[in-house]
Amino acid sequence: MAGITAASASAPSFTPASDNTASGFVTGERVTLGVNPSGTTFQWGIAQPSASSRSRAGLDDTTSAVPTFVPDVAGTYAITALVDGVTTYQLRITVQSVSIAEPVEAVRFSPRGDSTIPAPAAGVTMYYSSDQDALCVKDPNGDVSTVDLTAVP
Repeated sequence: MAGITAASASAPSFTPASDNTASGFVTGERVTLGVNPSGTTFQWGIAQPSASSRSRAGLDDTTSAVPTFVPDVAGTYAITALVDGVTTYQLRITVQSVSIAEPVEAVRFSPRGDSTIPAPAAGVTMYYSSDQDALCVKDPNGDVSTVDLTAVP
């Protein structure tokens, strides 16, 4: 089928659907575009998702045979290609945002006496206080306060 082709790490062998739409792409992953059949001159265009004012995704080269772009927000990107100044192809690429959750080990503090912790020049120093048997912070004035872990969401 004639039209724009697209490929990325998550969608390595994409074939456009009959309605010129593509899905299976994710944010932050480079998408490589092309046309079939190819030509000698190209003029590419891209429109970011209509609901997003945050997208800054753009084509790296609007006259290349194989331009790339990195979608930065989820939604549908409209791609156009004018080939040899005659034939115009269109493709709508649906991009999803993917989050990856990884387990994180707990932070472990060795108990320290309040007097052994120097006051920081700015901000706070967090440590486990052996004097108060609690997680504490010391501010630049040397004041010590306990951290209320029940207030953390």
